Amino acid sequence: MGYYASWATGSGLPPSSIDASLLTHLNYAFADISSQNKLVLANPTTDRNNFKGLRSLKEANPHLVTLISVGGWDYSTNFSSAASTASSRATFAQSCVDFIVEHGFDGVDLDWEFPSASDRKNFTLLLREVRSKLDELSAKNGRPYYLTIAGAPNRSFLNNIEPQAVASLVDYIFLMGYDMHGPWDNYADLTAPLYPANEDSPHYANSVSEAVQLYLNAGVSASKIVLGMPLYGYRYSVYDGRDDGLFGSFSSAKSIGFDLIKKNYLSDSSFDQYYHSDARVPYLFDGETFISYDDEDSVAEKASYARSKGLAGIGAWELSHNKNFQLLKSARRALLNS
Repeated sequence: MGYYASWATGSGLPPSSIDASLLTHLNYAFADISSQNKLVLANPTTDRNNFKGLRSLKEANPHLVTLISVGGWDYSTNFSSAASTASSRATFAQSCVDFIVEHGFDGVDLDWEFPSASDRKNFTLLLREVRSKLDELSAKNGRPYYLTIAGAPNRSFLNNIEPQAVASLVDYIFLMGYDMHGPWDNYADLTAPLYPANEDSPHYANSVSEAVQLYLNAGVSASKIVLGMPLYGYRYSVYDGRDDGLFGSFSSAKSIGFDLIKKNYLSDSSFDQYYHSDARVPYLFDGETFISYDDEDSVAEKASYARSKGLAGIGAWELSHNKNFQLLKSARRALLNS
């Protein structure tokens, strides 16, 4: 599956340019939640134009399942309110059904960033209400409607939900296997290491494989987990540290899509290219700029890992970061041919 963001058209990837043959599911990011606990358009003009394009894409590719993704980092403010009472949950769930019927989606993806400990039971109750409404719609129309969530790759997220109950209500959980490190940290580090970097480090350690194991240990079936991968990395301005830049202190950092990494840095001879033998991901360094990212080899290895663990599949954030889909193609080949 792949996330397609509302701003992707503006960055050069309209819905008509999506290679739907590479996807089974596409999540449109993001819808908002109003103060009345209803699912609403976040960017009405842009969203409506994109929805029209997605409906045309579905007509040409009948296999493609599209879901409206709710929340994300910018639009999760009202999730707690929507989940808080039976009345608010019913309002939200009915608005989800109304939304997908109006705009031609096949389901809803809840990307709550992030529930707190006080939301733990209410999150389950919210999902149960949405699931019930979608099941009613399925019975009425004689076709399936889907409910999914996005989950953070850490123990604190799992502690703030009821993992087994949640997993029983959703079709799958998109495990966000990225942002293991980033601009919020003190040191330049790897964005999405598949395995732990077994070396001395001033940093906290984590990895995709450890995150998957956390979910499995929490009682989530492997068949409910979709392993999410980044089509982007982070670029750090490093001012001290090792010769390869890893674990260096930095003055600034920001995200950068794979297309820009390839265009501006992979062809620049001033950058040395590295591949971490433990973590199984690449990085670049020129003495000042450190870039952690994923390439065709690393996403393929992650896809093979997902298959070896019996996971439901693989996914990516976000499609417009790699407009010719070379990373998705590489991951898909590995998933299907392993």
